Amino acid sequence: MKWLAINSNLHHEIYELWTTKDKLLTVNYHREKGTLRITSNNEKRVFLIGKEGFLRTRTVLRNEYGIRMGQLYHESIEDNQGRIEIYDEEFNYLVQNNFPRRTAIYKDAEMLVVCELPPDSQSNNLLILLLCWYISAAVEKQPNSYPVEAYA
Repeated sequence: MKWLAINSNLHHEIYELWTTKDKLLTVNYHREKGTLRITSNNEKRVFLIGKEGFLRTRTVLRNEYGIRMGQLYHESIEDNQGRIEIYDEEFNYLVQNNFPRRTAIYKDAEMLVVCELPPDSQSNNLLILLLCWYISAAVEKQPNSYPVEAYA
């Protein structure tokens, strides 16, 4: 899988999540408003994204009604690994800082997916959190299978 940065300026960013041949998601992120507009197949959703906490900051994902759906926080001083909670499911992630930059998502010590991140993106936490949201949402629709493929 791969996140592509389609368009970016000071106020607005557009990303797409791709497998080797199919586009899975389009994310339209407005920094100032803290809103995400996600399009997947024929579904459209609006989410709110923000930061919470003082000493241990978290990136928090809320639905359009303000209800917390998930959060991402770092487990060490470095921001290349941490934990994600989505719909009471827990994931771990590890960002590999080689080129191209990739993140690996784990659940219960089992690797679920490796996804390439856009170069020079300031929104990696957001993209990792949305990747886990997508995995959780797809699993709810098709239990017992994660629909994402891993790159070596």
